Amino acid sequence: MVVKDYGQLPRVECYAGQLNQVFMNILTNAIDAIEEARNRQPMPKGQTSEPFASQIADCLSATITICTQAADGWIIIRMSDNGLGMPEEVRKHLFEPFFTTKPIGQGTGLGMSISQQIIVEKHQGRLECSSTLGKGTEFVITIPTRLNPESGKS
Repeated sequence: MVVKDYGQLPRVECYAGQLNQVFMNILTNAIDAIEEARNRQPMPKGQTSEPFASQIADCLSATITICTQAADGWIIIRMSDNGLGMPEEVRKHLFEPFFTTKPIGQGTGLGMSISQQIIVEKHQGRLECSSTLGKGTEFVITIPTRLNPESGKS
């Protein structure tokens, strides 16, 4: 399920195609995280793990939430999922080129690195990630409503 909570936004100067690429990278990763959680096998009989049981219950109601809001010349876009989340060791490398947790042949490790470049360098914004293992992940994109004339120049 996708929950959409869109606030009233002003017109925004941006590179729309590039922002779409960022949104697709985040959404694809969210779907992968939810699918991974759904594919996890239950604990062997006789073993219990409360966090694991909680993860399975959360992922049976797989949800991606997208919220937007405007604040003092900035647009804030929050995209979250209730997948497995990620450990801090993974989260801190998330925006590094070629870093991936996916099996060989299933990911290049460039999606989040490119997304950060698009947000930070092209749009003079911020791309932040918080994640709680067993609960899910949230990305927060913050971009100005108007680009500086120097932005996006290579």
